[in-house]
Order: sequence, then structure tokens, then C-alpha cells
Amino acid sequence: MKQASVPDASHGQRRTVRHLLGVALAVTGLLIGAAVPASAAELMRVTFIRHGESAGNASGNIDTSTPGPVLTAKGQPQAEAVAALLEDNNYDGIYASTMVRTQLTAAPMSRDLRLPIQVLPGLQEIEAGVFEGTPESQASSGYGLYPLAWAVQGNRNLRIPGSIDGNEFDARVDQALATIYDNGDRNAAVFSHGGAIMFWTMMNAQNLTAAQKIDLLRTAPLGNAQYVIVEGNAEDGWTLVNWNGKLFAPEPTFVAEVQRQRRTLNRQLAASAQEFVASFQSRDLATIATALNHSVTDAAFSISKYHRAVRAKIIAGLGTKADPAPALVPAAENSAEKSDVSRAQVIKAEKTEASEASDDTATRTPKRNRIRKIEAAQERDEATVDATADTTRKASKPFGKRRGTASTAADAGADNAGKGAGTHDAAA
Repeated sequence: MKQASVPDASHGQRRTVRHLLGVALAVTGLLIGAAVPASAAELMRVTFIRHGESAGNASGNIDTSTPGPVLTAKGQPQAEAVAALLEDNNYDGIYASTMVRTQLTAAPMSRDLRLPIQVLPGLQEIEAGVFEGTPESQASSGYGLYPLAWAVQGNRNLRIPGSIDGNEFDARVDQALATIYDNGDRNAAVFSHGGAIMFWTMMNAQNLTAAQKIDLLRTAPLGNAQYVIVEGNAEDGWTLVNWNGKLFAPEPTFVAEVQRQRRTLNRQLAASAQEFVASFQSRDLATIATALNHSVTDAAFSISKYHRAVRAKIIAGLGTKADPAPALVPAAENSAEKSDVSRAQVIKAEKTEASEASDDTATRTPKRNRIRKIEAAQERDEATVDATADTTRKASKPFGKRRGTASTAADAGADNAGKGAGTHDAAA
């Protein structure tokens, strides 16, 4: 009599693994398909952001020590405000100096964009040497004279007593920027210090005259939570684009900005797919399922950031003021709400254009066509996200309800904050 075969317990597990592998390939294809080809961008755009008000600023004394003082009650909302102002640029990397006040200022942007804060040596403030602890009000006749000579007179060999010379300062900032470039980032937010940002920019911007440098220092010294945008690379040099809202070079065209954002999206989607594929090394089904959920959620969030950046560029191009941006949520979790917000923004842009435009149809038509093209592109990408989310739900059935993912933003090192007497930044 023939015995009935006993089911092999490992056979079902192997079938499940094969099923997940198939899902992995499908999701990877969707993620890569959602990305667009990255251009071989050689230029790097750097947005330098000065930290919010620190306890040192409030004291009125120069303090260039590391890690230095923390932010004041005034500096914390400044950090939130500068994040809200600039994060539509959808940076591909967030960097901060070794001084804690820059890391704390970077924390809100890190949280909102879900990017880690990478701490880099070389971005710290210019060390004051013998002028440490002296009043900031006296910097123009002491400490500040040395970086002024580096930037305006070109005398980089001049050394601050007890500190560094202009060549050493320039080289260390250059090295930090080279690290950012080697990391593959081409649209970085760099949180640094007033003196470091102003004088490195003046020492390297090829489109600034000596008279312009003096005028900026006299009329527009960089305040807390203000920014400077430069573009270039180590080989071709650097151009000052924007000094806290004042343009010194043309802003990127719409096409150039979309290409930059597509490059960022491509890298982020590739990273999401890689995280999921790497989870198969664990050979643990729960780990693989969790990685799948995380990867799809991260990919959807990256796509939502891309759309937000492109919409912001379109609205800026139309000469209209955008409403406060909605909270960034993964499109797979709240795609309906996201679509409604997107339509509302486009409708508002169209209404504003119609009310302000003249009867010249030839002038209005290109603007409306650009809006329609973006709407169509957005709908295609949202369809990709929905397909990815549907695949995720099917793959997750054997493992029960999907788990959500928490934000991976960096804490910004608040626990390591040291006490200090102050910082000179505004005086330089």
C-alpha cells in the first residue's frame, strides 16, 4: 500500500522566499522605472546657511571654541523658519560643522527632508586666536581685519595671532566641499558660520569685485539663519549666485532645475531599492518584509519631495507666491490628499495668472502649457507610486499588517552640546 507523502515544512518556506524574490525584482523595477536618467552633472550647488542665534551671540563676546554654545530661545525658531524657507529646494545632502549650534540649526531641515546630518570638519568658524573672548563690537579693528585682508586684498599669508592664515582656512573649507562632491551630492545644504561663509565666498567667487565685497560687508553682513548660494567645482572655480535673496548670477532655468531634481530623485530611489535587496542577506522573512515596506515608503516620500520642488519652481517662474507647503507625507499613504493639494496649487497659479496677465494670448499660453505638462508628469509618477504600494500590500499578506516607519532624521547632537562663552560670527 502506497504511503501518503508528508509535506516538507521547508518547501513552503522556500516557496515564500521565491515569492518575495519575485516581488523584490518587481518593486526594484518599479522604483528604477520611476526614476529618470541622471545627468552627468559637473557643477555643484551649495547653499551655505548660517546657524541661528547662539548663547555666544547673545553674550556679545567672540567664541570660536568647539563644540561651542547651543542655540538660544530665539535661535530655535530661526532654525525652523530657515528650514521652511529653503527645504523646497529638496537638497540631496545636509551637512554641518563640528560646532553644535550648526547641527541644532540643521535639525528641522533634517527632520522635514528625512536626511541625516553629516558633520564635516573644515566648516567650523575661523578661530579667533588671541581675540577669543573679546567683544564682537571690537572685531572690526581686531579679529575681523585678518579675514578682510584675505578676501579683499588677497593677502592670504597673513596669520591671525594664535590661529590660522588665509591659505589654511581656504584649504580646509575646500576639503569639506570636496568630500561633499565625492559623496555624489550636487545640491547640498551646508550649515556653517557667518565669518566662514562670508570670507570663503569672497575669497573664491569669481564674479565678485573688491568693491562689491566691501559693500556686502558694510550693508549686508550675514545674519543668523541667513544663506548664501554658490555654484561651481574645484576645477572650474565658484560663482556667487545668491546672497540672502540678492542675486549675483542668473538662477537655474526651469529645465536645469528639473534635471537637478531628477538626479536627486534617481539617487534616492536607487538607495531605497538597494536597501530592500540587501535585506535578502538576512534570510529572515520578517526582516525582508519590513525592508520592503520601508523601501517603498521612502521611495514614495522621495517622489513627493521631487513634485514639491518642481511645483515650487513653476510657481516662482509664474511670479506668484506659493501657499505654505503641506506636510510631507508618503504618497502611498495619502495620495488622495496629496493630489488634492497639488491640483489646488495649480488651480491657484492659473487663476493668478489669468487675473494678472494682459490680453496677449501668446504670453499666457506657454505658462499654462508648462503647468499642464507638470500635472501630467505628476499623474504618471503617482500612478507608479500606487502600483508600487499595491505590490507591497500583496507581498505583505503572509506577514500580517504592515508596520509604519518613523522618521530617520538626525537628533543633531543636542546631548553633546557644550557650554561656551559666545561666538563672534556676525562681527567678521
